[in-house]
Amino acid sequence: MTETIIVENVSKKYRIGKGLTAFRELLQFRKNDSKNNYHWAVHDLNFKLDAGESLGIIGPNGAGKTTILKLLSQVTHPTSGIIRMEGRFSALIELGAGFHQDLSGRENIYLNGSILGMRRSEIRERFDKIVDFAGIDDYLDTPVKRYSSGMYARLGFSVAAHVDPQILLVDEVLAVGDYAFRQKCYARMDELRKKGTSLIFVSHDMEAIRRVCDRGLVMYRGKNIFQGTAPEAEIAYSDAVRNAARQSKGKLPQEEGLSERVMTFDVEIERGQILDTLGNPLTVVNTGSPIIVAVDFFFHKEVCQPVFSMTIRLPDGGLVYDVTTRWMDMETPDFSAGDRCRVEFLLDTPLLDGEYFLGVDVIETNLSYYYDRLERAMSFWIQGHSAAKGLVDMAAKVSIKKTSLLKEK
Repeated sequence: MTETIIVENVSKKYRIGKGLTAFRELLQFRKNDSKNNYHWAVHDLNFKLDAGESLGIIGPNGAGKTTILKLLSQVTHPTSGIIRMEGRFSALIELGAGFHQDLSGRENIYLNGSILGMRRSEIRERFDKIVDFAGIDDYLDTPVKRYSSGMYARLGFSVAAHVDPQILLVDEVLAVGDYAFRQKCYARMDELRKKGTSLIFVSHDMEAIRRVCDRGLVMYRGKNIFQGTAPEAEIAYSDAVRNAARQSKGKLPQEEGLSERVMTFDVEIERGQILDTLGNPLTVVNTGSPIIVAVDFFFHKEVCQPVFSMTIRLPDGGLVYDVTTRWMDMETPDFSAGDRCRVEFLLDTPLLDGEYFLGVDVIETNLSYYYDRLERAMSFWIQGHSAAKGLVDMAAKVSIKKTSLLKEK
């Protein structure tokens, strides 16, 4: 395979503090310069990407994800290290980047296309496809300053995706689009990859990462802590945040929000088990048999009405089942520091043969952050008795009736 992106020992640092307004301040700054005056947004990053490959970059806010895209798109340059990119690249990093607010959608297609390296003849040739993909026909001659954030995203992605680049860089901006448009974007990215386009995709949506990307790269506080398959990367991300929460001794991390996998560790998952209805541990389950997912928790602090959750996933990360006590309209009790509790989920297993993974978590009552989360707390095998294929045993019943057709006389 042809390597389209090579990143070797790349680091990027930014100076911390106010801007320097005078030559005297610059001299004073250099005199007092030390490593404490800098923040390493990216430190010692290495990866390669072949033609047609896709790489998802995940991590909390401030991890260095967007900085990587800016380095690759040459918006900024590395402090050290080497970046090699082969072929035309197209980037959608910031919403509306390259658009002129007072120009219409039509005019901005030509402007943005030129910025991305397209000749005017190429833009004319692809103009109708760009407009059709973006779905802005009725607003084509309206200044883009009157566009909604979703229209911005649709037009920006449409132009970037019709450059026919060898390398496509996409940031979180697709999050503002509606479901139907996101599906169009995923389909377009699949189409480009089949033609040999390399894709780098940044998102907090793990389902999107698994849908689009072959591989995952996990960034945490400027460092690349894991590279592997997309499902493995998601697990590594959650494990890294969990370890950081354990070391922070209960202080809420700066990266707040469920999408950031933030954990405070005020409540700790101690153990998870899969049991039969008699309480015996299981690793192999017969299709249709009831099981109990039993999870033990320890409370380091006082917690009010936490939300308990459980997921079942396939080995590739695909979601099979997701349930929370909140969705079940179940009011959980308050807990004091030092308390322990066991939460038991009783469920049927109408699944077909295969391996399945269980994840468990406990969340703050307003769903602001996790207390603790285990992406793959345990696994089990389903042993079926049906030759049917798929995911769920629908227990089909078949009847065959022989009929005869009588000709009308």
